Amino acid sequence: MSVEIAALLTANGPMTSGALATALATNLNITPATARKRIERRVLPVRAVKLVLPRGAQFLYLENQYGSPKFWDRLAEALMEGNGAYARAIRALTARDGIIPASHFAAAAGTSDSQRQIPGEEVVKRLVDAELLQIVEMPGIGPCVAFARGEPYLDDRFSEVRARLIAEKVLLESIQEWAAKLGFGSFHSFKLRTSGPGDAPKVGQFIWDLSAPSFLGPLANWSDPAKPKPGFLVVDVLLTEVVGVAEISPFLYKCTSLRQYRGVGRCLQFFVANRYSQEALNQIRRAGIVPATPESLFGTEVAKALLMLLRTLSEAADKAVDPVLFSELFERLGKAEGAVGTLRGALFEYIVADVVRQTEPSTDITMNRIYREGGKDVAEVDVQVIVKNRYMRFIECKGILPGNLLSDDEVEKWLHKRIPVVLAQTRKDNALSKLEHRFELWVTGELTAEAKAMIATAQAVADLRGYSISVLYAADIEQEVRSLKDLALRKVVEQHFLHAPMAFPDAVINPLSKRSIPQGFLGFEDVSTESQIAFPATHLPALRAP
Repeated sequence: MSVEIAALLTANGPMTSGALATALATNLNITPATARKRIERRVLPVRAVKLVLPRGAQFLYLENQYGSPKFWDRLAEALMEGNGAYARAIRALTARDGIIPASHFAAAAGTSDSQRQIPGEEVVKRLVDAELLQIVEMPGIGPCVAFARGEPYLDDRFSEVRARLIAEKVLLESIQEWAAKLGFGSFHSFKLRTSGPGDAPKVGQFIWDLSAPSFLGPLANWSDPAKPKPGFLVVDVLLTEVVGVAEISPFLYKCTSLRQYRGVGRCLQFFVANRYSQEALNQIRRAGIVPATPESLFGTEVAKALLMLLRTLSEAADKAVDPVLFSELFERLGKAEGAVGTLRGALFEYIVADVVRQTEPSTDITMNRIYREGGKDVAEVDVQVIVKNRYMRFIECKGILPGNLLSDDEVEKWLHKRIPVVLAQTRKDNALSKLEHRFELWVTGELTAEAKAMIATAQAVADLRGYSISVLYAADIEQEVRSLKDLALRKVVEQHFLHAPMAFPDAVINPLSKRSIPQGFLGFEDVSTESQIAFPATHLPALRAP
């Protein structure tokens, strides 16, 4: 009797076994008990999700319906009737192209570490066991929670997901700068979702994209004037095209639940998105939350620049970059110190691709090429260059502040993880295996002595195995750039990537500061933001360190 069941699922979409039994009983004029028996005897192509719903119900679908937008919407609705943690997880993934970095999952899905709730790790585990989700390594991002749709789906969306994450990072760093200058919190007390493991922006039982304790009058508790208790600023961001009710539901859950916990100070809650649906806007306002946009916070120019950044990072790099556009991005988005570093790292590979494009014409250039080995090991090549019948270049791009050190961990990953995976995959291709293979690291900063030793050892092994490893430092990159006829590109590279900007904000020498300053550097502190500025003392011979 699966024909009638399949016909109902085809006409109405995936549904719970209870809803299907009701529809089947009505259509065939049979009792609900008989309908349930027929559903139990179903055969392919009718399938059931391996996750038990409330009251023992199942979620049924046809094989060709799996993974469709209606599939996920209906499943979220079914799960919402019971434990909403599952539904919020699916809503959060649906809103983010089906991929969320594991370190961001708790904030995005609104999971809690309260004993009354299922922890985020357990939510993921159960949905993975039900074959709805998977944990997958994404190059440059790390472990991610994703819909179980296979690697081609994930890799196809890699550029868009990566672009959004970078733009959101720039936005969060700009919000931090803005909020600190307005006194919402001390600059160094802010925590962002990029802070790393063990340092998540947590307030109450929930994780947020940004948080800071605040002693502003309306937020702090002044019952003891000598020792006031702080309130908090919490912010979540989502830079998709339009944020609707489903997309904000995890955030609304966090905000409304947080207010029920005793012992947590007053919170000022922001959600930041490009645009909202009218119903989403109404729900946010009714909940007493600030529905912000980049434009309302920073003005039209910055909002346009964020969209421009998203488009630039999402595009396939099959054309030359626009140096003027890059200069505009730095000018509009570079007011926050952290944002400058993020922009430099994100855009450097585009610069490198264009430098190679102009110095080696008639070559095949691919950006962000993903290689997988054995379904687990994954590597991304920032810039891949093929010179027909001659050689291939695999360029790793590290655009960091000139003079800063690239971490040894990054060098080790490049040498011992990315190069072996890429080399193994390339040598499986009959045509590409005959070419010379050159692995290059382009870095605008410096390497430690330990990193240089690791590279020297790897170079010796590479020489024996028929490929090469080399490093181009800022001076080498500058030499490459000087040969370009594109003066605008040369200016962008030299101004934003090869030379540290000598910016002097309204700062005073702070002899009482206990923050560490690198040897050979002068330290200043910006009183308005409590941020520290450090630069080589040799650049200012007339000044003396305190």
